[in-house]
Amino acid sequence: MSTPLVGVQVPRTRLLPLLIALALVNGQVSAAKPIEFNTDVLDVQERGNIDLGRFSRSGYVMPGEYSLLINVNQQELPEQTIPFYPTDNDPNVTEACLSAALVEQMGLKEEFTRDLAWWHNGQCLVIGSLEGMTARPELGSNTLYLSVPQAYLEYSSPDWDPPARWDNGIPGLLLDYNLNAQSQRQDQNDGVEKGYNLSGNGVVGANAGSWRLRASWQTQIDHQTGSGQSSQRNFEWTQYTAYRAIARLRAKLTVGEDFLNSDIFDSFRYTGLSLVSDDAMLPPNLRGYAPEVSGVARTNARVVVSQQGRVLYESLVPAGPFRIQDLSNAVSGLMDVRIEEQDGSVQAFTISTASIPYLTRPGMVRYKLASGRPTDWRHRTQGPLFGSGEFSWGVSNGWSLFGGGVVAGDEYNALAVGIGRDLMAFGALSFDVTQSRANLPQGTP
Repeated sequence: MSTPLVGVQVPRTRLLPLLIALALVNGQVSAAKPIEFNTDVLDVQERGNIDLGRFSRSGYVMPGEYSLLINVNQQELPEQTIPFYPTDNDPNVTEACLSAALVEQMGLKEEFTRDLAWWHNGQCLVIGSLEGMTARPELGSNTLYLSVPQAYLEYSSPDWDPPARWDNGIPGLLLDYNLNAQSQRQDQNDGVEKGYNLSGNGVVGANAGSWRLRASWQTQIDHQTGSGQSSQRNFEWTQYTAYRAIARLRAKLTVGEDFLNSDIFDSFRYTGLSLVSDDAMLPPNLRGYAPEVSGVARTNARVVVSQQGRVLYESLVPAGPFRIQDLSNAVSGLMDVRIEEQDGSVQAFTISTASIPYLTRPGMVRYKLASGRPTDWRHRTQGPLFGSGEFSWGVSNGWSLFGGGVVAGDEYNALAVGIGRDLMAFGALSFDVTQSRANLPQGTP
């Protein structure tokens, strides 16, 4: 039994939209397939030996090395040579070879670097081993665009790069100087006295790898005529120091002559070494002390922190609790916080802050360690070997715990512990207790 054919007549007014829709669907289906090239249009001999199959996929890059700018989430890295190799699965597909050095410059968090996979004899990153990461070369602009989920990356900002992108600079010598000169003339009954004075000070140094070598100097020349006094000349080296940055610890290591850096104990000159956390290695907005602003947004909201009408911080936050921990340490006094909800409602409150050396941002730790022997200005050691250390820990918003100690054999020992509190509108307060013990030589008053 046959089925009769039924004819359908489509009005002309609806025919054109239907044809356009069919063309679009057909174009989408065709776009998913590899592009095929008809070599018959080429006016060359031996067309059968020409293989254009490699160019059948969009974005194909010929194997080789290319000098490309690196763009990671819209942040540019210096131009580098990037090789492109055929993949192991399909020789007609090439992929950018991201070396271990380039991956380090991307600033990945340490916990995400452990599970990375590599190909091409362990020289190139398997981009798929970082879920969500993509690489897109654009030879027209000589740029390799890398898109990396933000959760994988260390903190970065337009005016600060994570430690993975730091370098030690180039070797070199430096001379820093400050010179002063003055002359004088005095008319007296027995003649004229003339004189001049030259003085100067500065630093000479060298940069070698990650080390910075420095030597401080000072000089003075006094010359008088007519007074019967001879010229006096003096030149001396006042301090020898070598230091380097420890990026992993975000600290500065110093070896040589230095002054004890302490917020708790008295400072003195010594020869030895020290390891001190360096706020200069932190992003500008995380240096020093600033309070934490916290609240709860009922909807997707805009949080604005201002002072006397000047916006200090602005950010978009999703619904739920939020914490702002990167206010600048230069801010002090009364600040206005405004939470503008998506439905038009507004929450507003004020906070106040002040700072003392012992206050530390919530969750952060600052420390100072030193060891050596006291010295005088002639570089002679005096006294026993000592060791000192101190810390400041941001326990919570507004509260900090700090302490430290000095141990110098049986001659001197000291221990201190205290708390710091940001009292908001009433300023800041610190309280500490120090116990010390000293054995003085007999006959010492």
